[in-house]
Amino acid sequence: ILPFVSLITQIFDLLELTSKLGFSSIALQYGSTISQISPASILDWILTFADIAGVAAIGLVVAVVYFQSRQRKFAGLIEIFKLLNGKEQREARAMLFEAYRKYKETGNDSIFDDEFYKEYVNRTISDFNEVGALVKKGLVSTNLFLDVYWNITLRSWNASRIIIQKRRTSRNYNEYMINFEVLANDAEKYKNKRFPSSSVEPF
Repeated sequence: ILPFVSLITQIFDLLELTSKLGFSSIALQYGSTISQISPASILDWILTFADIAGVAAIGLVVAVVYFQSRQRKFAGLIEIFKLLNGKEQREARAMLFEAYRKYKETGNDSIFDDEFYKEYVNRTISDFNEVGALVKKGLVSTNLFLDVYWNITLRSWNASRIIIQKRRTSRNYNEYMINFEVLANDAEKYKNKRFPSSSVEPF
């Protein structure tokens, strides 16, 4: 990089002197100096400039990728907010918790498939499964999501785990609502690390 620095220094000296003496005088004074720059020095400068340009291009690519990633995650966070914070979603969770309480009282897991509760149960577990897919794909930061939603995720999973497992068996499909389960496992780890004594019973 020394040839590059040397050439830049000469250029600045030339510009400063030009402002004082005029271009014609400078042409005479610096003509011999410029002619003395060897082809090897020029080649070194060109290669150095190419290296600098390459680094700049790589930096630009990294910056674009970084900001695109942040934009995608912000969009994903907005989508999660829609899936979990709407009035209908909150009502659905409340009805799921009510069905769970009745299940705990009676031991009858068919309550989750009761016509009155089924729609609310399905909406809640589908929403969390979709959220789990967004987190899995990296569209939302796992830690950012858990900072806000770890408790409601675990409460909703604990309330619906019985019916999810029942449907997996009846359908012979262990991947049913798997993204929700993975999300709940992450929430469980988060809870055990930060809030080990907190209750996550869906009441």
